[in-house]
Amino acid sequence: MKSELQKLLGVRDQDYRTHLSCAASPLSCAGDIEALMRLHFVLPDGSGEPRFKELARMLVRYITLYCFEPVRRKDLSEVEHNSLFMEARELFRKAQKSGQAGEMLVYFLIEAILEAPQMLRKMPVSTNPKEERKGSDGVHFKWNTELSILEIYFAESKIWSHFNDAANAAFESITDFHSEGMKQHELNLVSANLRLIDSQLQERILSYIEGENAAQTRINQVCLIGFDWEEYKCLDDSRRKEFIAAFHDRYSQWARDCKEKIEEKLEAFPYRHLRFEFFLLPFKDVQQFRDWFEEALRG
Repeated sequence: MKSELQKLLGVRDQDYRTHLSCAASPLSCAGDIEALMRLHFVLPDGSGEPRFKELARMLVRYITLYCFEPVRRKDLSEVEHNSLFMEARELFRKAQKSGQAGEMLVYFLIEAILEAPQMLRKMPVSTNPKEERKGSDGVHFKWNTELSILEIYFAESKIWSHFNDAANAAFESITDFHSEGMKQHELNLVSANLRLIDSQLQERILSYIEGENAAQTRINQVCLIGFDWEEYKCLDDSRRKEFIAAFHDRYSQWARDCKEKIEEKLEAFPYRHLRFEFFLLPFKDVQQFRDWFEEALRG
């Protein structure tokens, strides 16, 4: 099933490599909950300035893939492609501090890094695009060949001004998601919307969601934590050259403290069966990134 699921991936590896990178190999968190922490960052231009505006513009180019199934995008004329983009754009809320840029970003990272395609497009099934969408920020599947299990990933994105606030909000949302039974609700939505993929793959996936293979699944929680990184202020004063030269070391050193904070939260987390993937991403200005995303989206 691995190859069939990979055919559903929409994100191009080239777009990831052009805009993002990772400061080190994934860090394993201590404790009995399996958790990896990935230290992503936005690649800079030749002057050392991180290309956040370009990242926001690139994400907007994926909105039709994010919102609509492949069957809606197949064999369209140029005019029809433009119409579909406009339809997708209307599904995004017009709000200054919307989390939608983060939702697009976590979708992009899950497909690019974990190679797990999105299996539930929540935009079209949401009842009111003017309100915050309930539940996870995405549902993705991946076949684990080594263990012969279906990995199910529920996404959560928090890009806030402060790391601690973003992490606290992420763990609160994840706890509520599982305590309120949203996991089964979203898997039911996946089942209801599988009609738009290959019928044989549909039957196989359903056997893992609600059929004879239901025991051969594993639930994973993906969490993007974005935050304003104070260190980026060095780019705007006399420390610029030194900061650029030591960027990887500074980021890795800072991440060690973050890792301890996440481990403390994992130690108190009530759902011990979950497996976590943390994507960390420092911003120069989270709100400016949101504004650039909105500007690219609306024109």
